[in-house]
Amino acid sequence: MKTNTLIPLILTAALALSACASAADSATTAAPAETAAATPEPTAAPEPVGELHTLAETGQNKFGNVICQTRPALDDEGNFSGTVIYKTDPDARQTTALYEYNDNTYSPLCQFLANNTLYVVMCRDDSDTKLLAVPLDGGEVWEIPLGPNTWSARLYDDRYIYFISYSQAPTSPTCGMRLDLQTGESEKWDIPIETYDVLGVTDGGIVTSRIVSDYPIPLPSDSEMRSAIMQNSTLEFDLTDAATGQPIQKIFESSFNGTREGDETIQYSYMGKNGSDYYFLATHLKPISGNPYGDTVGSSVLCVHSDGTQENLDFMVTQQPLREMHQNEEIRWFIAPTSYDADTYIVYDLQGNEIGRTAAPTGVDFDIIEYLLDDGRVVLSLGDDPAHNYVTRYATIDADAFLNGSTEYTEMEFVG
Repeated sequence: MKTNTLIPLILTAALALSACASAADSATTAAPAETAAATPEPTAAPEPVGELHTLAETGQNKFGNVICQTRPALDDEGNFSGTVIYKTDPDARQTTALYEYNDNTYSPLCQFLANNTLYVVMCRDDSDTKLLAVPLDGGEVWEIPLGPNTWSARLYDDRYIYFISYSQAPTSPTCGMRLDLQTGESEKWDIPIETYDVLGVTDGGIVTSRIVSDYPIPLPSDSEMRSAIMQNSTLEFDLTDAATGQPIQKIFESSFNGTREGDETIQYSYMGKNGSDYYFLATHLKPISGNPYGDTVGSSVLCVHSDGTQENLDFMVTQQPLREMHQNEEIRWFIAPTSYDADTYIVYDLQGNEIGRTAAPTGVDFDIIEYLLDDGRVVLSLGDDPAHNYVTRYATIDADAFLNGSTEYTEMEFVG
C-alpha cells in the first residue's frame, strides 16, 4: 500500500455566486503569492467535457467494471485512524487496498472516477472539505481544497464536478457550483433557485426536480405557513440542460406532499431511465393513528414514456423494499425480497413481468444484489470482511443463472 503522499492543488479563484452570496465563501482560497480575484461571470454556459455521470453519496460505487469503496482504518487497539480505499476488479476476481489516508479527522462522503483517477470527497465536520485524488495506476496522490462543507456533489464528467448547496429550496434559494478538476478553479453553475435536487443523467441533459409554487422561494420561516404553502405546491421533474442548469422539458409532476387516490396517498420519487422512458417509484401510504404521514403499505412503478404518456407497471410489492438494478446509467430490472427478512428475491423486467427468483447460497448472508456489469454478470454482496476493515466482499454470477435461481457464484479474492 502506498504511503500518504499529498500534493496540494491550490484554488486560484473565488466563487462569484450572485444569487447565493452567503455561500460564496465556501469554496474560496488564495493563490500562493496574492489574494485571489473574483471569478468573472462566464460569457457562455460551459459545456460538460466528455460523458456526464450521476454521483451518489455512498461509500461504494461501480465505475464500468471497477468497484471502489472506502472503509475506516483501525489501529491495533481498534481506534479510528483514517480511511482505506479498496478497489475490486471482477475480471481479475480480486479486491485490493488501493490507498490509505492517514488522517482520522476526515471522513469520506462520496467518490467518483474520472480519467483513471478516483476522487473522494473528504469532510471534517462542517469546517472543511477536500477532494482526495487517487490514480488507479498507483501514481502520486494529491488534494483539491473545497472549503467549508456547504456543498453536495451531484454530477461529474471528465473534467468537472457539479454541486448544489446544502441550503436549498424551499427554505433557501438553491445554488449551483462546479469545480475544474485540472485547475482547481470553481465557478457558478446557474441553476434555478427553486431546484429541489439533481437526480440523474439522460440523453440530451440531466433530470432535476424543482418546487413550483405560487409563493416565491424562499418560503416563509414560519413552519405552519410554510406547511400550508407546500400542501398546494408541485414537485416537477424536468429534463434540464446540463450546461445552463435550466429546465427544457417537463417529464412528470405530482403534489409535493403526495397525490391522493382514494384512502391512499402516493408519493413519487425518481428511480432512473431506460432509453427515453423514465421510471418513478410510487410509495403507497395509508393514514394510521398517531402518524400524520401514514404507513407504507406497498410500492409500485410508474413509467413515463417519451411522448408523455404514463403507464403503471403491473405489479405491486407490499410492505417490502423495492429498488432498481442499474447497468451503468440505465435501469435494467426491478428487484424486491419475497418478505421483509427473506433471502429470496423476485426480479421484474421493465414491463413489470416477473422474470426470475433467486435465493442466497447456503451459508452466505447476501442481503444486497449490487450491480449489473457491462457483460451482464450480477454482482452480489456477501457481507463484510472483519479481517480487512470490514470491506464488503463481492461475488459475481451470470445473469441467466441468477434469474434461474442458481447459487454458483464466483467470490472475489482479497489480495494485499
